[in-house]
Amino acid sequence: MRKQILAVALLLFGISFTSSLSAQQVAVESVEKAVKTDGKYAILVQNPMHLMASVMTGTEYKSKDKAVQFEIVLIGQVVKELAENKELESTIQSAEKSGIRLVVCEFAMNKLGVKKSQYHPSIYTTPNGFTYLFGLQELGFKTITL
Repeated sequence: MRKQILAVALLLFGISFTSSLSAQQVAVESVEKAVKTDGKYAILVQNPMHLMASVMTGTEYKSKDKAVQFEIVLIGQVVKELAENKELESTIQSAEKSGIRLVVCEFAMNKLGVKKSQYHPSIYTTPNGFTYLFGLQELGFKTITL
């Protein structure tokens, strides 16, 4: 009798475990499809690798629908890298071509000794990157911080 109860319990556990695995897979696909083609998205980045990945993501979204609004707010060390690292020029040009707005924190610029004149003309600045990101949230943007 105990063996039968144990066998039934294991069978039920196995069925529920495999059901939850396939439910998770469906959920992942649903989540990825939930990105709106006319959505408003922003990413706060602090290093060049995250900047490049964010521009690639924004370019992908904008290629699907030009109505997508995509902004990247830059704080920390990437603020200096953006001004001095010539390897990031293609990233800046890609963002501009795709219609992605790059916004640099002036507080970080001052701390790192960077002047606005060192940036590509397409780059915007804001006195405080955090305040700008909060403003985007109030305007309905979905935001993440890297």
